[in-house]
Amino acid sequence: MSLAANGKIYLSSGSSVIDLHYINYPDSDGVACDVHQHALHLPCFSGRGQIFHPNYYLGCDTTSGCACLTSTAVGEIGKHDFKAKISPNPGLYGFRILYLLPQNKSGILTVYDMQGREMYKENLPPWSTLQTISATSWPPGIYQIQIESDGYAGSWKWVKY
Repeated sequence: MSLAANGKIYLSSGSSVIDLHYINYPDSDGVACDVHQHALHLPCFSGRGQIFHPNYYLGCDTTSGCACLTSTAVGEIGKHDFKAKISPNPGLYGFRILYLLPQNKSGILTVYDMQGREMYKENLPPWSTLQTISATSWPPGIYQIQIESDGYAGSWKWVKY
């Protein structure tokens, strides 16, 4: 299973299959995720070749059983934790940033130099969790990375040597 580039999850089996299942809205609660079983017929049998992987960054509490499949209708309180990890830091050619957006929300990633000039900007789709940023043309220095989504914002520093 995996979150594909189109935002869906495709499911196979450990054995050889001719049909795949898919989930249209994997970040949605309960039946709103829109599961389709045996809905994608393959031209031939496929065995253990599925390259997609589910979105485990749904933000649910896994300590209470299947809390991810239920909806409590309780809104988020406080600050969103983007759980960002930047590597390598410091770096020479650029960096990778792993992050967690609020559920079903898109975002904006912006990089500024220390003078406040915008060096890079990208819209982030709701299912994205990783971006690779090239900084080969940037001068050495300290850069501010900012992610904004659903009224929340987080910022981190990256050093180019």
